[in-house]
Amino acid sequence: LLFEEKEIVGYLDSMVEVNKSIYDAIRVDSAIESRFATDLNLREDIRLFLKLPDWFTVETPVGTYNPDWAIVKQHESGGDKLYLVSETKGTMDQLELRGSESAKIACGRAHFGVLDVTYRQVTSVADL
Repeated sequence: LLFEEKEIVGYLDSMVEVNKSIYDAIRVDSAIESRFATDLNLREDIRLFLKLPDWFTVETPVGTYNPDWAIVKQHESGGDKLYLVSETKGTMDQLELRGSESAKIACGRAHFGVLDVTYRQVTSVADL
């Protein structure tokens, strides 16, 4: 219901047009996210995705965390859907991230793990 009530607002240069989302365009924060959205949109096994808005947060012991993406992907068997939450970063090396970023990603992984939702830190769609 919140996704229906709140509109996504952004500058044109930070928007990527998509057709596999609940929105016609997605606001991105970086070139990595722009490429990620474009690549998600082109993949046949991706059924639906969206860049999670700023108000979608998870409380963690190290502060509020806003994961990047929610993705519905067709399972490799062709049947069930795989629900993913992912965090796009320019590196997979936790030592290259700020301490709070690394801690929030660890908390996000634990949070979504309890909910039985796959969570991944990724640098590209190939990492899904």
